[in-house]
Amino acid sequence: MDEQRNAVVIEDDADIRQLLVIVLSSRGFTVHEAVTGAEGERLVETVDPQLVTLDLNLPDSDGIDVCAHLRVGSDAHILTISARPPQLTEEQCLAAGSNHFMAKPFSPRLLGAYLDGVFPRASAA
Repeated sequence: MDEQRNAVVIEDDADIRQLLVIVLSSRGFTVHEAVTGAEGERLVETVDPQLVTLDLNLPDSDGIDVCAHLRVGSDAHILTISARPPQLTEEQCLAAGSNHFMAKPFSPRLLGAYLDGVFPRASAA
């Protein structure tokens, strides 16, 4: 039996959050959703996900600070997704503990391909 894979989506934009849920669910993840950084941090502690997608512009906190805090207590793969200018932001995210940065708007196909590369589906083990 396949091991359950959990993901936490921390995103305040409902449309983007829904898109992320669809893409992650199609890749076999059980998805837990958070609208704020604080809610996301609580979910990560509770769910112990393999993957966290993290928006940087959250209503209650800066996503870079949330990323650094998550990294202290979790070994989850953190994918930051933001509309901020990518050059400096990507450096800041990686320094805070993010594994990868994706700029908005992003292609759902590209996201799916990225996830397939990082989290191969368990077919032959």
